[in-house]
Amino acid sequence: MSLCVRVTLLATVVWAVMSAAPAAADAEPRDTPPPERAVSQPFRHGTEGYACYRIPAIVATTAGTLLAFAEARVADCADVGDIDLVVRRSTDGGRTWEEPTVLRGVGDDGGYGNPVPVVDAESGRVTLMFAYNTWTPKPDDVRSRGPRSLALLHSMDDGLTWQDGGRLPGLKPPSWTWISVGPGHGIQLQRGPRAGRLVVAGDHDTHDDRSGGQLYYSDDGGLSWRLGAVWETVEELPHPVELSLVERVDGSLYINARGLDNVRLAAYSEDAGESFAGGFRQVRDLDTPPVSGSLLRLTATDQGDDRDRVLLSAPTRPGEEVGSRRRIMTIRSSYDEGRTWHTVGTVITPARAGYSDLTLLPSGEIGLLYETGRHSPHGTLNFTAFTELSLDAGRRELTLPDIVGCPVARHQPTETVAPARYGRLTPARLTSLASTVNAVTIRYGKRDRR
Repeated sequence: MSLCVRVTLLATVVWAVMSAAPAAADAEPRDTPPPERAVSQPFRHGTEGYACYRIPAIVATTAGTLLAFAEARVADCADVGDIDLVVRRSTDGGRTWEEPTVLRGVGDDGGYGNPVPVVDAESGRVTLMFAYNTWTPKPDDVRSRGPRSLALLHSMDDGLTWQDGGRLPGLKPPSWTWISVGPGHGIQLQRGPRAGRLVVAGDHDTHDDRSGGQLYYSDDGGLSWRLGAVWETVEELPHPVELSLVERVDGSLYINARGLDNVRLAAYSEDAGESFAGGFRQVRDLDTPPVSGSLLRLTATDQGDDRDRVLLSAPTRPGEEVGSRRRIMTIRSSYDEGRTWHTVGTVITPARAGYSDLTLLPSGEIGLLYETGRHSPHGTLNFTAFTELSLDAGRRELTLPDIVGCPVARHQPTETVAPARYGRLTPARLTSLASTVNAVTIRYGKRDRR
């Protein structure tokens, strides 16, 4: 291991320890503590006959029930294989969960994935859009994914029972080779002439080596869907995958997506999801590893709040090396409808963490379902909930301090002493902390980057 890597990992540990305390320059009255690391664990690896749970999605129904969805991977955490779709219900704000229900996959060794729930406020219907593909084993324990398609499930009773909504062949043009949706929740528009419309995001590849993102929309409460906005470019250039979206106060849509490497991309739609207003552009001051993130509208001035605020959940990016990717789940904020993002935010957990999804609870709390694991950033899904006040009580700078010779960050932290329970960061203590760092190897291939 190079000296630069050792120093990077060491600084990552120090930064993670310090992140438990808010930055002095941002200190505010602490009426409530910062967010808890976990309220509950809806899906734990190695339980219910599944080796691994991934790809979280969560919504609150019109009756206030929380529905947590996941891919339940039978043999291992690989993206291709026997994968079921599962859901758990909570009627107490995520503190406890009912027994899991297998929605798709019983008696079928195909791959069901990318659950995207969306709630129609008028009818109460919960629609779940998801992807499906077959797969075949090949030599050397390689699995080959078959053609991929989209399908629907519906629930009219808060997720107790589910009805088949059919396949959606019209959402995949003949020139597309790959198609996916989400991950994470879809949204219902509340403004403008298309108020009530449901919108879900996805991504695709084409036969002529182009890749991009797309939006789907429904004007009948989720029963039928149309392909709307489509944007693509040559696959070698930064292109959007794993899109998340939020409605802005002016009625337009803001879309934030995973790009290549550590780049996040963003775009807008000004016609309720029917087209993109221009292309996707790189987002400044939003350092994350290659990972799916989740957007959530928290406050809006057109609904009586004193400011506009949009949240994004995703791991921060403490360093360039693989061993420091997909760690430190954070919540960041934009106060100008996605135009800029604050580098000051809140650490939910300094541990390994991957994909996530945000929702608003009936209590007004913010709910977060996210991937984590002991030796990797996924395998188990934790749930936590917190108020806006407690979120702000834990704010601090989210980028790593500058390290000579290592391209890891741009900002110095404003706190130099760890919380009392960790003790002062003496050289001996730093060495002890650094010894706990384990590298995580994440292999990224075409459409196997999750």
